[in-house]
Amino acid sequence: MDNELKELLNHKLAENKRRLKEIRIDKTKFQIMQEIENFSEKYRFADDTEKKRIETFMEKIPFHWGIDFSRLPESPITQHGKCYMCFLEGSEEIFDIYIYGNFSDFIRDYDDFFFFSAYLLIIDEDFRRFVYIDDEFNKKESYID
Repeated sequence: MDNELKELLNHKLAENKRRLKEIRIDKTKFQIMQEIENFSEKYRFADDTEKKRIETFMEKIPFHWGIDFSRLPESPITQHGKCYMCFLEGSEEIFDIYIYGNFSDFIRDYDDFFFFSAYLLIIDEDFRRFVYIDDEFNKKESYID
């Protein structure tokens, strides 16, 4: 097989992998919508622009076998409004799904989200403060300057 054909084959394989991943993500989103009561009334999935902002924010958080809070300022849990929720554990697809809604709704529906991931990160809409929730529903808040 010449280089041109190899390149074409590799391109097609990469494209198929991307499509299969999108299908798995869509399937997981559908499952989330089915499992979370009144999902579409309380939540929506982040769009591509929001996803980029979330991922950029998450790159600033120090991770070392989880979030390294020793390198972050301590902060008491405060009032939160609109937020983005990120899954920190689970299937490969779940890491590409971000949900927008009210902090209070995320907390109320925690048991349902726990089914998908025991560890959650909730990022305030201002992309400054965040709350980490572990598998025992312990909450820690911090912020990024």
